[in-house]
Amino acid sequence: MIKRIEFTLNLDDPGDAELYRALKPSLRYRRAGAVIRLALRRLLLREDSRAVRPITPYEDTHDKD
Repeated sequence: MIKRIEFTLNLDDPGDAELYRALKPSLRYRRAGAVIRLALRRLLLREDSRAVRPITPYEDTHDKD
């Protein structure tokens, strides 16, 4: 089964714009999904998961002023 997860980047937001610039080369070769999966796997599924507390959408650091 394949589950599609869509998200939006606001290019007026400096943090989102930075993410877009980092993903842009992989978008050209249709590899962005693989890059995103790898990044999320490294962030959220570490072997020592107790050492890393997942960030909730309300704690996203680039949204804080």
